[in-house]
Amino acid sequence: FTDFVGFTLSTEKLAADDLVYMLHDYFTAFDYISRRYGLEKLKTIGDSYMCLSGLPVRNPAHPVDVVMAAIEMLHAVEQRKTTNAKGWGVRIGIHTGPVVAGVVGIEKFAFDIWGDSVNFSSRMESSGAANRINVSERTWSRVKDFFDCEHRGRVQTKDKRDVDMYFVNGILPSLLDGSGANPPVAFARRYRTYFEHDPPSFPEWVVKPGPLPAGQQVAA
Repeated sequence: FTDFVGFTLSTEKLAADDLVYMLHDYFTAFDYISRRYGLEKLKTIGDSYMCLSGLPVRNPAHPVDVVMAAIEMLHAVEQRKTTNAKGWGVRIGIHTGPVVAGVVGIEKFAFDIWGDSVNFSSRMESSGAANRINVSERTWSRVKDFFDCEHRGRVQTKDKRDVDMYFVNGILPSLLDGSGANPPVAFARRYRTYFEHDPPSFPEWVVKPGPLPAGQQVAA
């Protein structure tokens, strides 16, 4: 789940067409990122973007893929903030677990998921912080060999549960070899060893860091 920080205040100050344009711009960037990592976009709920990895096609790499996508989404939001004073921050929350999935009803068919894992993922977002990726302990256990994560301790969620959470700070430095290869050789080797296929994508700005030209949109 993602949720924009400052969105409610924006609805009081922005004209309706400007608000819709901004949402369209952000969510279009998210759509491009989701497509590159093979994620399934489920829906947008106001200013929240909901997607998942590992369904409807089984994929053992799904926890790593969705965290990589989250890193790119966060970058896309930060880039827009630097070029637009009215831009938003974002909270991103991720959890890994079983779900019930399907299509229900007789109008406007849409693939959807249900269950405690969905609710818990939403709690990861609401318990996070602006411009941070907050993951559950279960997700951390699946991605810790790829990402530098910061243990937050036990944090109380909105439903009064004390659970361990982690902020993702980025890709493990040991997997970034500085060669400029995309993906980095060490990252790609570990990914293939664990999941027996190549990474679906890797952000160019990670292997070749530097300022982007004014107005350039990372996900476009």
